[in-house]
Amino acid sequence: MARGLAVAAVVGAMLASSAVASAATVERDRGARGAAPADQRAEARTLDDLLQRSGLRVQLEGLTAGVRAQFVRAHRRQSGQDQITINRIVAEHFAADGLYTKIRLEFRKSLEPARLDQALGWYDSPLGRRIVGQELAALIAAGGPDAVADLENNRPSPRRLELIERLDVGGGASETTVDVTVAIVRSLTVAFQPGLPAVAKLSRAQLDKQIAQARNRTLEDMRRLCRVSMLLAYRALTDDELEQYVRFVESDSGQWYMSVMNSALLAAVGAAADATAAELATAVPQLVGDLR
Repeated sequence: MARGLAVAAVVGAMLASSAVASAATVERDRGARGAAPADQRAEARTLDDLLQRSGLRVQLEGLTAGVRAQFVRAHRRQSGQDQITINRIVAEHFAADGLYTKIRLEFRKSLEPARLDQALGWYDSPLGRRIVGQELAALIAAGGPDAVADLENNRPSPRRLELIERLDVGGGASETTVDVTVAIVRSLTVAFQPGLPAVAKLSRAQLDKQIAQARNRTLEDMRRLCRVSMLLAYRALTDDELEQYVRFVESDSGQWYMSVMNSALLAAVGAAADATAAELATAVPQLVGDLR
């Protein structure tokens, strides 16, 4: 899950500058109306296996922890009680289990059995398992200054850089990282807009235009950050092994998986961000001072 790794690694840094509940209800209601046909139950089990093999839940734990940590840093000037309120609200809406439920529901809407089986076959392969293990390890031991310096001293080969670029483009890592970050920033800006002098008088269309321009300006920097993250995460792979991963990502089944995952992740984060921002604007209106 190349894009999930990059999002978890980068989204918090950008943050500093409910729908999920209804999704769970839909699943329960469907079960109450009667058991699904056997083929649908089999597809659901295969989907659960795929999401487990891809490391989604662990990656979401990293992403949500990063978001919560950045809220703490960004609003450390608030009083102790206000910080407690902020932490509670953010933790409630940016919970890994809630995001997982929403993403799984989006996959259920877009299932393609043949591609689902092929994607699971990749993630269940020895190389697929090893790559996911390296991605999850990179979340725990993110590359520090020494690792980045090592990249500078031992420049990756042109082939390696090309493979990382293809992996980024094929998996939508940079694009999704920017879009997830923008979704959070946009939700906060909309919720607190009346108290933000720079945008208070803008129409929604004008605000969206400004946010889109900021997104485009940020994208190139995000590409560099994401690709450095991937170079560090996959440094134990040979070029041939990395190319096998790229070929999967660029395949029909890989593109189906990455496309659905990216759109589902963005929808889940967007819903969480909207709910968080709306509640913060009511519970901690003085937070607007940190956003100016």
